[in-house]
Amino acid sequence: MKRVAYFLFLASSLFLSSLNFMTAQTIKTKIGVISDLHYTHPSLIVEKGAALENYLSNDRKLLVESEAILKEAVANLLAENVNIVLIPGDLTKDGEKVSHRGVAHLLKPLREKGIKILVIPGNHDINNPEAVRFHGDSTQQVETISDEEFGEIYTDYGYGNTISRDKHSLSYVSEPVDGLRILCLDACKYDQNTFVSLGDSHDECITGGALKPETVEWLRTEMQVARILGKQVLGMIHHNVIEHFAYQSVFATPYLVDDFTKVQQYFMEYGLNIIFTGHFHSSDIARVSNPYGQSLHEIETGSIVTYPCPYRIIDINGENMAIETKYIEHIDYPLPEGMDFQTYAAQQIERGFNEMLRGFIHEYYPTFHAYVPRWARSFVTIPHAEELTDIVMSHLSPSALNMLLAHYRGNENLLDRTSINKQELLQNLDDLIDDLAEATTGKMSALTKSVVHKLPIIKKVKASAISIWENVATPESVAANEYTGGKSQEQLAINDLKLQLRFSVPSEYESHYTHIHIQSKRQEHYAPQLSENKKN
Repeated sequence: MKRVAYFLFLASSLFLSSLNFMTAQTIKTKIGVISDLHYTHPSLIVEKGAALENYLSNDRKLLVESEAILKEAVANLLAENVNIVLIPGDLTKDGEKVSHRGVAHLLKPLREKGIKILVIPGNHDINNPEAVRFHGDSTQQVETISDEEFGEIYTDYGYGNTISRDKHSLSYVSEPVDGLRILCLDACKYDQNTFVSLGDSHDECITGGALKPETVEWLRTEMQVARILGKQVLGMIHHNVIEHFAYQSVFATPYLVDDFTKVQQYFMEYGLNIIFTGHFHSSDIARVSNPYGQSLHEIETGSIVTYPCPYRIIDINGENMAIETKYIEHIDYPLPEGMDFQTYAAQQIERGFNEMLRGFIHEYYPTFHAYVPRWARSFVTIPHAEELTDIVMSHLSPSALNMLLAHYRGNENLLDRTSINKQELLQNLDDLIDDLAEATTGKMSALTKSVVHKLPIIKKVKASAISIWENVATPESVAANEYTGGKSQEQLAINDLKLQLRFSVPSEYESHYTHIHIQSKRQEHYAPQLSENKKN
């Protein structure tokens, strides 16, 4: 029976293909995007104390304020008169069932106004061993949810009205308005999470993500069907699929989907050229293209519980899309007297950053000596934890914090002090290396400085910092802009906050969705096979 159905589908697809694609519908709609809600149900904070303070001191999220923030986000979206709301994952703090039910309840006013809401899971949302309640100095585990329960809880938020469901993940296709399909992709690794309570050696919630091969095949078919039917398609996935700064894949690996360069090529080949993401808590837009005239834009939206608490408004008119970024400016929550919400949110980042830096050094201090080469241990002396912390904090805290805040907000290259901030950070990195060399190697510090400054990893750190401040994503772009007088910032950088884009609409050619592997001496090129009448 399955074979009969398959051949009927194939025959009908070929028939529609022979008609050279159906005519695309003209769409006019308005989309709101909020991401990384990290909603924390009030019942999870039984009693404030050391346990909650320790959690918050090593985090960048406004968890206690999350309910007030989500309510304000919903009110803002209602005021914007959006037709669709996209939420690309991390709906809850850590996958607590009570928090998921709370999210579904708080989103209800949107649904009651006829707004179509589509959600996908993030890495925090399912099968999470860190689902706990806070009770003074201690925590107790609470009930988390399975992938099946996720679909049930969010039946009214995408999963109950799908065009297609992937059998191997929580991915699905929805058509919230006629002619526009949303490809909602689940790349989370919740099936790999571990629980001490279930006999595992440790509790772990996997941060990274991957698209399963079966899911890639499913999305290929869905894109082909959408193109045959003349549908416009947008994508949504939690993890990044494009690097948003140089060497993100080195320094922030779990924030990119596994094999992200292959995933980019899949998307471009299959005709998907715009995708919405979250995960990193920054508002940034990145673009890649291939030699065959295809491109992909990733619109990453910051978290509503992390400064500057943004949301996006997307106006679609036919093939054109206008992206605008707005911010939550106030919430119904007691703030310090005379302080506005944006200032309050920024201060929480500052507090969290400094505490995370201190906590990291103290936690891993006992292991630092193991990283010193054996031949150098006779003359390397690692300072005491407090002294080491003071050295690192004095050099990195102000300048690295400024960079983090700027990256979260977007358009780092357009700030008044961009050039000064960039140079200050680079100088502080050099000074940090010099001071650490003097503190650890004494009389050998001159040689140590010379060696460390030339290390490839140090060059990558600097290239990464430059790329963030210049708002460009590749080492090549950094090199061109910084060292050889290449393209200007305006030519290289994409406006992260306000941008006009065009859909990749069904075209005159038929894509056969096959791969050509052209061997060269150094690399293997990946390309789609297209019929001869493709127009570049």
